[in-house]
Amino acid sequence: MTAGHINGAVQAEKRSTGFKLCPAPTRLYTGRKEENAQLIACITGGKGERRVCVVYGLGGVGKTQLVLNVIDQTWDEWDHVIYVDASSKEAIEKAFVEFGTANKIGERHKDVIRWLEASSEQWLLVFDNADTPSTNIRQYIPARGRSGRVLITTRLRDLANLAEGPGAVCHLSRMSQTDGTALLAKIATMGGQSLSVDDMKVAELVVEDFGGLALAIVHAGAYIAHSPGISISAYRPLFTSQRQRMLEEYNELPITAKLDERGDTVYTTWRMCYDQLEPESRQLLGLIAYLHYDGIYQEIFKRAAENTSSITHPLPLTDLESQAQNQVTNYLSTFLGADGSWDTTKFTRVVADLVAYSLLEFDHINTAYRVHVLVHDWAKTVVQYNQQLATECTATLISLSIDWKQDAESLAFQRQLELHVTTMLIYSPAIGMNHAYRFERVYACTGQWGKQVKLLQQLYGVFKEALGEQHPETLILTNDLASTYSYLGRYNKAEQLEIQVVNARKQVLGEQHPHTLTSMSNLASTYSDLGRYNETEQLEIQVVNASKQVLGEQHPHTLTSMSNLASTYSYLGRYNEAEQLGIQVVNARKQVQGEQHPSTLTSMSNLASTYSRLGRYNEAEQLGIQVVNARKQVLGEQHPDTLNSMANLASTYSYLGRYNEAEQLGIQVVNARKQVLGEQHPDTLFSMNNLASTYSRLGRYNEAEQLETQVFNARKRILGEEHPNTLTSMNDLAFTYSRQARWNEASELYLVAIGIAGRTLGHHHPRTQEFQKNLKDMQTMRSTT
Repeated sequence: MTAGHINGAVQAEKRSTGFKLCPAPTRLYTGRKEENAQLIACITGGKGERRVCVVYGLGGVGKTQLVLNVIDQTWDEWDHVIYVDASSKEAIEKAFVEFGTANKIGERHKDVIRWLEASSEQWLLVFDNADTPSTNIRQYIPARGRSGRVLITTRLRDLANLAEGPGAVCHLSRMSQTDGTALLAKIATMGGQSLSVDDMKVAELVVEDFGGLALAIVHAGAYIAHSPGISISAYRPLFTSQRQRMLEEYNELPITAKLDERGDTVYTTWRMCYDQLEPESRQLLGLIAYLHYDGIYQEIFKRAAENTSSITHPLPLTDLESQAQNQVTNYLSTFLGADGSWDTTKFTRVVADLVAYSLLEFDHINTAYRVHVLVHDWAKTVVQYNQQLATECTATLISLSIDWKQDAESLAFQRQLELHVTTMLIYSPAIGMNHAYRFERVYACTGQWGKQVKLLQQLYGVFKEALGEQHPETLILTNDLASTYSYLGRYNKAEQLEIQVVNARKQVLGEQHPHTLTSMSNLASTYSDLGRYNETEQLEIQVVNASKQVLGEQHPHTLTSMSNLASTYSYLGRYNEAEQLGIQVVNARKQVQGEQHPSTLTSMSNLASTYSRLGRYNEAEQLGIQVVNARKQVLGEQHPDTLNSMANLASTYSYLGRYNEAEQLGIQVVNARKQVLGEQHPDTLFSMNNLASTYSRLGRYNEAEQLETQVFNARKRILGEEHPNTLTSMNDLAFTYSRQARWNEASELYLVAIGIAGRTLGHHHPRTQEFQKNLKDMQTMRSTT
């Protein structure tokens, strides 16, 4: 059961449950028949054998398109095709997690690897662009299993050592003159009329000039196809005349922007295409250059443009920020109509210019744009501004696209921004605080509180110095930082900051100001996390009464404080009061905020927990399933709030005697929470304890004891011996001892739990009485044994 915090910007309760699908090959794919046949034979032959196929070669030779074509031709062979962007560790694990959650396999990348190792289904795992040695791709390849196949594309020759099976190594080099000429002709004529004999001869020479490099051929063909009056015969002398000038430019590039081989040739073809672009297309390419190279959605630009008129900044803009802000807002305004609405047609026309010259690709399967990794690196070298301003412009674009809306579409959009924000922070680690102020919302939305807290800590220091500790913006930020500490289980730090905010707001704003009530509500939630329920109740009643008076009974903040109070009644064992208030809040939130709003789902989850404590397990299950499904859709399967509702549902299954379902869901939640929150987080310990209880009910007492001992020791250390969750661990471990006939150890633990519960919760609290009943049952069992 979760008692939510209210922040200055309400904390979101992860990308949708879908995962990235395998892109389709280009419709103009040409040649490579021998390599094509080799790979198909490798991955489809040798049933029952392990096969790992590695395609290696220089950047730009066509490795990805070869593999996509092979996948397309063998599509019906596979039950699952898992396409993985292998450019970074983060991208690999993200792809695994998204596949695992969408297919109900597990919440961690390791869960997917284990599933692949054990699965009897036919699967194909594709690692594309595995070009970074530090990624250590080997750790992500299933070590066992005979029903699946692995395909890897890489520029790293050493990865050929991973290959297993006949024909498993494919060194892709230059295209043959026949294939290269056919590809150039197909692209230059847009797949239309055949070339003249003279043009075909020149095409052969062009392919020879390019050393058969597929990427250069593609861009030359695109240039010819979209340049009026330019034939292949006219292109070659133009290319030759440009090459010397481009070679001088190429030699001045930093080493990181140069290709392994034929770099000057490819650079020339790219530059010639770039010179043909309209000015607005060049500007768009400049903004894209510092995004992640994949998952580039029109929605980023649309939202940024629509937010330009309402954007505010907590800190004064620096000269660099002002310059970037002007550049980006002026550019985006060209895509807005007279009424301020987004002009999709105009944006598509500009994008089409980049697509026409093959500088940008449209992934029809995932409805997003992507840039070839080499083109992406090169694009940074032709941006019209210096690198500092260029990165600032892209950071501004991302910032402008982020707002504080809590509807399902906005939350889904922010989850899509995750890789772009992370990429931007890699390019510009010392990001401006006005950007960090918005970027932290993306990590909040995806439940990545460890990343969020790092940005908030930086913001906190800057805000205190620039605005002062009692400035309203500083207090809002302090409140957000405290809430994030609370989500991370660092309750003492949260309490310290929240007391500081409450006192400051009372002094500056007054006791009944909405912001003061918000901070009091958050402090009460932290008291609840610390198990101090009497203090929680006192403060929450005060907040509820004041909120009703100041904001009204239907205001979202009033409803949040009422929901938190209902949770506290439940913790205090006053279940009827909890149910009555909980139903009232759920109904009001559905009406005011909608059924899918994260806050509505939190109240529904809390009510389901109350039903469970009242022994009304069927109602708890029905409501719990509804919340789990909605949270998966709105927040994503790995969001901590989704995991909370899954953990509660697993407990309900256990109470209903459906132990196998409880165990399966419980293991999934434990693994996910370990990955997302860490092994020592109170929520992780909660789900481990629930799983142990399920083991106990299944009669697997040794497994239960091992897990319960681990949780009990961790809770004593982290929460203290008197925390209600620690008492639950004592009770559960004592129960397991009794089932193992370890009577003295069980009795000792029960007595300690009863003593502490009587003192802290009261002798009439349901938990105290439950512990007493369990002790009595154990004594009866012992006397009859």
